[in-house]
Amino acid sequence: MSSSFSDDSLAAGVELFLLDAGNTVIFLDHARIAATLTRVGLPVTRERIVQCEGEAKRALEDGGGTRVRWAHVDAPGARSWGSMIGTIATCAGFAEARVPELLEVFWREHVELNLWWLVPEGLGDALDAVRACGVPVVIVSNSEGMLDALFAHLDIARHFDLVVDSGKLGIEKPDPRIWQVALAAFPTAPDRVLHLGDTWATDTIGAERLGYRTALIDPHGFYDARHPSVPRVTGVVEVARAIVRNASRRSAAP
Repeated sequence: MSSSFSDDSLAAGVELFLLDAGNTVIFLDHARIAATLTRVGLPVTRERIVQCEGEAKRALEDGGGTRVRWAHVDAPGARSWGSMIGTIATCAGFAEARVPELLEVFWREHVELNLWWLVPEGLGDALDAVRACGVPVVIVSNSEGMLDALFAHLDIARHFDLVVDSGKLGIEKPDPRIWQVALAAFPTAPDRVLHLGDTWATDTIGAERLGYRTALIDPHGFYDARHPSVPRVTGVVEVARAIVRNASRRSAAP
């Protein structure tokens, strides 16, 4: 994993910590995707789904990928969600002609429990430590309007000062207005804002336009050899700990 900065240097002087949701504080359940595809007739491994997620992210960034009409395509956030899940499925070998019916299967599962639901170990304690330093923690996510309910179910809602969900707001990243909701709640100089996310085309581009610090979370190296100027970080927990270390140094300075 390449990186232009250490977690400590990126975190120095941060006064507002902004986080994407999917693959940032809740991660895609690759095994669950593989199990559903196997159940509908395409035997596939978790490891292959990890590979296909990377291929899907790169394909969609380049203007490709699978984009189909399906029953819930016009629901909040569902168009992008369907493109990602559909592209992962076709990459794994699922017939594109059957993707609309497959998306119906996955959508029912997603509404019951988000496909992105795995929480990194230590997340809550790390974010609470950041907030104890006086640094608000805010989710800014392109999602389907269900994050509040999901975070309550996962018992992580109490670790965030605000959740900005595009599915409820009607504005998606990289539109700067979605970040400005967070800034209106917690006014901060742009160069004191740090945004972490997993998608260059939405997270990085939008945040950089506003003058925020930004870095990509890319544990599987999906963006290796792409966007080399963008810092990579190991994850939210590690960056949160770096913010706390920096705050402790400042408070201890004479």
